[in-house]
Amino acid sequence: MSSNSNPSEQDEGTNAATSLSPGPGPAQAENGVQSESPSRASFGDRKLGLSHVIAQSLATNAPIFNAITFLPLIVGGTTGNGAGSAVPLSVLFSAVTMFGVMWTLSRFSRYLDTTGSVYVFISRSFGDRTGTAFGSLNYLSIVLGPLTPLIFGGYLQGYLSSQFGIHISWWILSLGLIAVSALILALGVGISTRIQLVWMLVAMLAITAFSVVVIIRSISGGVDALAPFNVHSSPHGWLGVAWGMLYGLFIFAGVESAQNLAEETPNPKRSIPRALMIVVGLLTVYFMLVAYATVLGFHLDGDAIAKDAAPLLALAAPGHYGATWLVDVLTVMLLFDMFTLTLGTCVYGSRGLFALARDGRLPHALTRVSGKRHVPTVATATPVVWMVALVLGTAVAGSLFVKTGSPAYLTVFTWIGGIQGLITAVIYGTVCLSAFGWLRRKDSHAAYLVVAAGVGVLSACGILFSNLYHASASMYVNILIVAGFLLFSFVQSTIRRRRGQFGASAASLEELEEI
Repeated sequence: MSSNSNPSEQDEGTNAATSLSPGPGPAQAENGVQSESPSRASFGDRKLGLSHVIAQSLATNAPIFNAITFLPLIVGGTTGNGAGSAVPLSVLFSAVTMFGVMWTLSRFSRYLDTTGSVYVFISRSFGDRTGTAFGSLNYLSIVLGPLTPLIFGGYLQGYLSSQFGIHISWWILSLGLIAVSALILALGVGISTRIQLVWMLVAMLAITAFSVVVIIRSISGGVDALAPFNVHSSPHGWLGVAWGMLYGLFIFAGVESAQNLAEETPNPKRSIPRALMIVVGLLTVYFMLVAYATVLGFHLDGDAIAKDAAPLLALAAPGHYGATWLVDVLTVMLLFDMFTLTLGTCVYGSRGLFALARDGRLPHALTRVSGKRHVPTVATATPVVWMVALVLGTAVAGSLFVKTGSPAYLTVFTWIGGIQGLITAVIYGTVCLSAFGWLRRKDSHAAYLVVAAGVGVLSACGILFSNLYHASASMYVNILIVAGFLLFSFVQSTIRRRRGQFGASAASLEELEEI
């Protein structure tokens, strides 16, 4: 779909759109949408393999961070409503949902070779303005996604203070993380994904091994091995399991980021679908083991899990199933996983912003690509600038939003994270719903597609409904924010379309031949 040229001939910082093969400018259609042309911007050479794509997907998911910090939310939520000790059921049903969503996305990937996956897929069935609105919402969530500097600084501050007696303000540590991340991102995604892949596999194997030890020792100690899979272990029954699925779905979020490297891989119609399914399968086994081990390790005490900020670290402590050195190792793993998550979300978000800007949905400056490293410079700088502003803003004014007993960075992290969870369910459901249009008519596996997309749509609707049931005031505020942004995006896309600022329509993108 994108023309190939030699980006190395460009000067650093030149606009990628001007570096491609010459040709006539995009033709202006009567409806304000320009037709596809050879001058469409691209990243240049396709040099990322399957391992890079898998690494990007894992890094944006952050399996160590999710396993340690989000299990209490699945158990008890932010309001005390959750799955209780039936948390493995919430994780299992969330995994089924993710298989449906990822199967749907993998079928899209076999026909469309584009870095702006979500926005293009939705546009294909619902039109450019709707696709732009939901695509912008998705990438808003991703650009907001690098919240990790907040929590990273807080964790590292406490660790340095307790272990070494070193006292450094959390926001200084957070800015240090941002600086290192920005440097690696500037060197190119190929370098960052190599770091991510090796680290992720080693860390996941270590936590999996520890989880197996906890499971074996707990069962041999007399804990009921089947109780976590009994719905009656949830104090709210099936409704509690559904409540837990909002965070259960969120721990799988980010897997789809593999698609945003489609224009940087030599064979995306094979590598992207494979990466999606491989990573979902890997994470399903991993999260199920960790959730099961946590419940058994706490002797089926859901309340105790919900009150512990990092239950896996508690299990690794002396007197339980580990030792002091194991807590130190897991803490270091957690901190490094936050680092790789920061890299992953910046890569994901920058590619999405690039795609929207390339097609005229956002300012054209976001298409600027480094000629030497093939990095979208302005689009990558956007989440970096956001992280700096977030850290400094929280350090200066965060006390205005502090809950009793909670540090400012944790309160801000929890609030924005809640908005991201809501957006995740909305986007997954909308993408699956869009598959019933253009893709269903074209796909040779339409029957399987209908089942997979149907699972995604129904699960997303069920998760949203269950979490709106007796929702707190903060949830309704989050809903208003999401709805307001969707309306704003739809209006601004309508204005840009009428002014003739839209580039290529999603309907004009070249389709790949199905394999």
